[in-house]
Amino acid sequence: MQRSATRGSSQRPITVALDAMGGDNAPANIVRGALSAARDTDVDIILVGRGREIRSHLPAAQRNLRIHEASEAIAMDAPPTAVRRMRDSSIMVGLELLKDGEADAFLSFGNTGAVMAGALFTLGRVPGVGRPALGALFRNGRGTTSLLLDVGANVEARPQHLAQFATMGRAYVERVLRHRNPSVGLLNVGEEEGKGTSLHQETYLLLERQETNFVGNIEGNEMVAGAADVIVSDGFTGNVAVKLTEGLVEQLFGELKRSIQASVIHMAGAWLMRGAFRGLRAHWDYAKVGSAPLFGIDGAVLVGHGRANTEAVASGIRSARSVVEAGVVDAIRDAVAGTAPVNDEDPD
Repeated sequence: MQRSATRGSSQRPITVALDAMGGDNAPANIVRGALSAARDTDVDIILVGRGREIRSHLPAAQRNLRIHEASEAIAMDAPPTAVRRMRDSSIMVGLELLKDGEADAFLSFGNTGAVMAGALFTLGRVPGVGRPALGALFRNGRGTTSLLLDVGANVEARPQHLAQFATMGRAYVERVLRHRNPSVGLLNVGEEEGKGTSLHQETYLLLERQETNFVGNIEGNEMVAGAADVIVSDGFTGNVAVKLTEGLVEQLFGELKRSIQASVIHMAGAWLMRGAFRGLRAHWDYAKVGSAPLFGIDGAVLVGHGRANTEAVASGIRSARSVVEAGVVDAIRDAVAGTAPVNDEDPD
């Protein structure tokens, strides 16, 4: 049964185990984000990591925030196999808290590969899931949120995997984003049914049979425009699409800033349009999303951007709370149970 998030009820608030040592600016930004979330979000937070370092960034004791000691930290560039020898790392200790029921969700802004490997080792997959997937949430041109998966967990995949990504993604969008009958699209090089490699062509046929709101192939520009609520892809293509989009947005705002600063007239005009610029920046700000779950892991495990600032960490904690409240793992379990299981060892 899902735990309540309401204080004063007979059930305790949702508890998020937070990897305090994960991220480019950990533990400082992680602790500041946790403090922000603790002030305005009804959630208990466990900061997992080296207590001495964490306490150096805590102004005072917080009633809904505590520290759980973990002596090791997995570096951002460490291989995923590091979890095997670093059993007292903040990632592995946090995942054990989730497994043992001391936490309802685990959130890390650290090494994504290590989180995925540790989650598979500690929690395993939802029954019937062939391969877990990484998801990326982004604001689209329609002003809503779209989900792209996979974005890096599976560089190579089979059509059955991509069809299952759609099943899991749809369950998330229905439960957390509250989109009824979300649309599903396949990221491809063209809109026509016969476009792409054999992977895309076979996946298209599977999705056409499986998804009642399958909108077909969509190209990269249509993905950003919001042609589908859930976009499925192999991890290689999805990762390139996400990184390219992030780079273009950063480049656009960088060029805009340089152009404004080049002229007093430009600066005056920018001051008059500052509200519009703030709105545009907010639309593309990754910090507003915070984190996304590892789809197919048998537990609420979420990851966020390694460059997370205070706002992104707080948003990530709120996202973790929403995933638990909405029962996303159970929804994925039910959705996958209604489809043919994918045995990852079956031949292509």
